Amino acid sequence: MAIQDQIAKMVAERAGIDPDTATKAVDAMLGFLKENPDKVAELLGDDSPLGDAASKITKLFGR
Repeated sequence: MAIQDQIAKMVAERAGIDPDTATKAVDAMLGFLKENPDKVAELLGDDSPLGDAASKITKLFGR
């Protein structure tokens, strides 16, 4: 199962929505992050346990 599918499944379960709607929501979120990788740090917050993952993600998308 792809990570995107795993996230959609989790969103559907936690939000109590159908899987198709959750998949659309995850697709929209991932599209936003791909277009705005510099926003990842803002989204995760400065105290994120992921450390500098936000900067690595930004570099991954070439921004």
